[in-house]
Amino acid sequence: MVALANRVSTILVVDDDEDSRLVLRSVLEPSGHLVLEAPNGQAALEMISSLITPDIVVTDLDMPVLGGEAFISRLRAEPKTNAIPIVIVSGDHDLALALQMSGHVNAFVTKPVELRALEQCISALARRAWMSERAGMGAD
Repeated sequence: MVALANRVSTILVVDDDEDSRLVLRSVLEPSGHLVLEAPNGQAALEMISSLITPDIVVTDLDMPVLGGEAFISRLRAEPKTNAIPIVIVSGDHDLALALQMSGHVNAFVTKPVELRALEQCISALARRAWMSERAGMGAD
């Protein structure tokens, strides 16, 4: 478990509200995650195509340019990004639940964000991703 404790997950936070991104960063970075930010789905897709493929995506749904639902659909349509765990952080409980029930996202946390719930959700997804990665490498 020492390797897991030292593993840094890259998390892409996508939200048009700068204050929301700041709050999410303040929760995720102290847990050891590298946090990248994008103000909308289009900017996030551009980051992913040119910079880095994140380990986890945390996204709002209601954003200008390219909203969360369309952004999620685009991620799921591409082989490079279709397996990235996605967490919705949104005030739209019904749509977030529908996306989770359809298998498009892994989890959702409603706004206003319960920070401990978000932290636990991200930790569980990071742990699952790490274990899956290790299993794929044929680790002992």
